[in-house]
Amino acid sequence: MFFEKHLDLLNAAVEANRTRTAWTGFTPITPPAADQAEDLVGAYDGATLQLSTPTAAATIIAEEISPYTGKALNVAYGAPSAEEALQAAEFAVVSLRESSIQQRVGVCLEALTRIHERGGEFAAATSHTTGQSLTMACSGSGTNALDRGLEGVAMAWAALSRIPGAVTWQQTFGKTPVTLRKRFRPRSLGTALVIACASFPAWNAYPAILVNLVTGNPVLVKPHPRSVLGTALAVGVIRDVLREAGLPADCVQLVVDTVEVPIAARLATDPATRIIDFTGSPIFGDWLVNNGGNAVVYTETAGVNTVVLDSVHDLSATIRTLAGGLSLFSGQMCTTPQNIYIPDAGVHTDNGLVPRAEVIAALTTAIDDLAGAPRRAGAVCGALQSDTTLQSLRQLADKAAADGTLVRRPTPYEHPDYPHARVATPMLIRLDPRRAEHLPAGEQFGPVVFLIDCADRDAAVAHATDSVRRYGAISSYLYCTDDTAVDSIADAYADVGASLSANLVSSMPMQYAAAYSDYHVTGLNPAGNATLTDESFIAGRFRVVQDRRQVEG
Repeated sequence: MFFEKHLDLLNAAVEANRTRTAWTGFTPITPPAADQAEDLVGAYDGATLQLSTPTAAATIIAEEISPYTGKALNVAYGAPSAEEALQAAEFAVVSLRESSIQQRVGVCLEALTRIHERGGEFAAATSHTTGQSLTMACSGSGTNALDRGLEGVAMAWAALSRIPGAVTWQQTFGKTPVTLRKRFRPRSLGTALVIACASFPAWNAYPAILVNLVTGNPVLVKPHPRSVLGTALAVGVIRDVLREAGLPADCVQLVVDTVEVPIAARLATDPATRIIDFTGSPIFGDWLVNNGGNAVVYTETAGVNTVVLDSVHDLSATIRTLAGGLSLFSGQMCTTPQNIYIPDAGVHTDNGLVPRAEVIAALTTAIDDLAGAPRRAGAVCGALQSDTTLQSLRQLADKAAADGTLVRRPTPYEHPDYPHARVATPMLIRLDPRRAEHLPAGEQFGPVVFLIDCADRDAAVAHATDSVRRYGAISSYLYCTDDTAVDSIADAYADVGASLSANLVSSMPMQYAAAYSDYHVTGLNPAGNATLTDESFIAGRFRVVQDRRQVEG
């Protein structure tokens, strides 16, 4: 009933996936005002959302506290046990497998459209659980996340459409022709578990949930216990559409837990769970890969994103781009740079060589200027999702101050709407790997930037690619005006399985990843084994069974 309604949108998305050019399926979402956002979230204060199979278990009041107001959201959620959720998924899969591919795709397209129509409400929920600014919640967790979901649906539809339903096959054996009638039927693996992260859940969860549905797998959605509401609202929309399409709502269920009593490991290790999509810490991601048992596991975890700063045409523009990228969502994005390499001789520009100390001073000033503009800082930096992140920043700053490497403290800015918001602007620490005994091992979550001294460009690339090999990277960056050198350096990053962006200087945030065009995570380094959304992200979720019978020729 929904497939024909959205067929033009689907076809356009399939074409965008094929051409990898710029396209979006959704119009921009207007951010609500701060007080409107509070009212939208406040409407759920005291509510209980039942978004799973009926359960005798007690509901859970999620541990959700707004990073802006410091107030608990006070939303309760139905909390089925692992056994109840898995059993309900097992019942639902029968109807899901019997449904047509068109029916399942239609459900997903209609759900995306309805989420978009409620974009302001979803942005408010996202902002007050993750700490994203309302602007980012409307874009990165709004239209861009919806586009990622649509990208996955279109990719899955294209893959399934290539499988013919039935064919007549003829071949001669000796002198006798043989005619077979063959049927090919895609079959899902079984129950899928989607584990979302706290700070940026929609961007990864939408593709995983919807691709699983299109390929016929019922889905258990497990949000982070301190960031539930936005994901819960999306699950609610999908369940509504499933009912209207004549399918069991339990094809998608919300499964909640607490920090003290987690449920993800129990679900992941149950033989009934056949697919796991995980976004979060490398430690738990590795555990899932090693202990998932019966499941195919798709991960995006974290890495060390590097910047090699060698030569630029316009240093001021480059510094502004870097300052904005380092500050965006307070460094809580998986694509945010962490380690910036600056050669001993400094940075070459069209106006001559700029010493390293001046480059560092310019970057510090640019961040200070942003922190001193509250409304701009609020839109760019947002807030810290977790108080744990703020405490670790303070401890790291104190340690760096004690050993003489601190360049800039993670100072707060004055939020224009929420004076008690949990906020911080980037901390800068200067290190020299030739003298320091140890560099940070892996990602330092939050607005943490290490300025790393290096002998020259080659030394920087060697050190950065070795970091990719050890810890992984999701996004790597280079500033170099020598095109031949850029090609060579791109090869070096490719050899360690890392993507590279060169000379990004524009109004586009440097860590922006475009749906339908950019492959997100290579799957070739420790930062994750799955790519949004290449064909391997689709193909492992179903198999093809066939039957054949001999007929008269």
